Amino acid sequence: MITYDIESKDFALSQQGIHLLRNRFNYKTISFYDIDKATFTRASDTKNIVLALIAGILLIVFAIYQAIGVFQDFHDPEVHRIYIESIVLPVLPLLVGLYCIYIAVKKVPLLIIESKSEKHKLSLQEFIKAGQTEILEIYLKAKLREKFYDNPM
Repeated sequence: MITYDIESKDFALSQQGIHLLRNRFNYKTISFYDIDKATFTRASDTKNIVLALIAGILLIVFAIYQAIGVFQDFHDPEVHRIYIESIVLPVLPLLVGLYCIYIAVKKVPLLIIESKSEKHKLSLQEFIKAGQTEILEIYLKAKLREKFYDNPM
């Protein structure tokens, strides 16, 4: 069993390198020698930002289209019955569309690890809440030296 010097729910650091964790179990270890670049930055945590934005915009357009249809039904003298489902239908796509846009543009503090063939985004939320970002930064600077970049968050 490996003892970690610094640990969070997503990753841990030891003398061997950066350990990627799932449910506190190591599923992959990246050696410090294999890392080309490590950066503290604020970036989107979503893997496919464009897809999330397009899905959000399409859902909002659908909700507006349905809301216009309901509004026209209210003012149409030939329509005598409007079902509650047609009134509520635009609400759910609108909320889901707004949420998709929110997660696409939301910036969170991340540690981005780049190696020759992979790029990993690791969340720093747990370290910020515990006030341990300085400890993590000092540890990474000691291990990675010139490969570590610290952007102001």
